[in-house]
Amino acid sequence: MRKLLEFGDRVLMGAVVAAMAVIVLTVAADVVGRYGFNRSIIFANELSRLAFIWLSFLVMPLGISRGLHVSITSLLDSLPARVASLVVRAGQLAVIVLMGVVFAGAWVSIRGRSAEMLNTLPLSAAWFYYPLAIGSVWSIVHLLVQFVAGVQNRRAAETIEVAS
Repeated sequence: MRKLLEFGDRVLMGAVVAAMAVIVLTVAADVVGRYGFNRSIIFANELSRLAFIWLSFLVMPLGISRGLHVSITSLLDSLPARVASLVVRAGQLAVIVLMGVVFAGAWVSIRGRSAEMLNTLPLSAAWFYYPLAIGSVWSIVHLLVQFVAGVQNRRAAETIEVAS
């Protein structure tokens, strides 16, 4: 299971890096075109916005897997291990439910927008919602693994086990 998670994370990280490259190259080319040649790239805004959305929602499960999202742990750290375990698992369940809602919303939006085309790119507007679906499902996978293992991921170096 760990190998599958690591492979999926590597694929997502590759997609995040590619999205960042698309943003940087597209915006830089548009700036050079606009100020250097008095010509703008017509699809630059839409493409960079699409890449930014992909980057934002594909990095979400990577943050969950490594415990990189903001959290305040002072109360949790002061609780007995058994109670801390229950609080962590309750939080993980709440986020799993939230990610389920995000997936459902993304699915509805994908179905509703699949026939609508973008203004400057030959893509359906559903492409803005695919990363929400992918990111929420992969987040659920990571959260379920953490829930079953009884692990609360903090920063990569601070991963702690909670009492089962």
